[in-house]
Amino acid sequence: MSAAFTLAYIFLQKYLVPLLFAIGLIYLIYGLIEYFIIGKGGDEGRSEHGRELFLKSIAWFVLALIVFAIVGFFGWLSTVKFDPGNFTTPTMPTGGANVGDKESILEVPNTPTR
Repeated sequence: MSAAFTLAYIFLQKYLVPLLFAIGLIYLIYGLIEYFIIGKGGDEGRSEHGRELFLKSIAWFVLALIVFAIVGFFGWLSTVKFDPGNFTTPTMPTGGANVGDKESILEVPNTPTR
């Protein structure tokens, strides 16, 4: 079950979400070309079609953002441990490097010492 969920998560995150954004981008570019370049020649039908494509691109971007959020939520949900007596959420690592403990790693030649 866990391997199938991981495989589905990777597929959605790496392939489906970018595909939805790409479709929205294609609609946006084609709609802008049709509205501003082709439609400005006086062809009202093409201009209206370009406007419709632009609105469709906004819908595709919103759909892609919703799918991205849902996939991210399920990815986060897979890291939460459900223990009836102890509910713990994953913790983020604390930021910053502790320079005092790792001075030997940070040595750079020709620098003054402390």
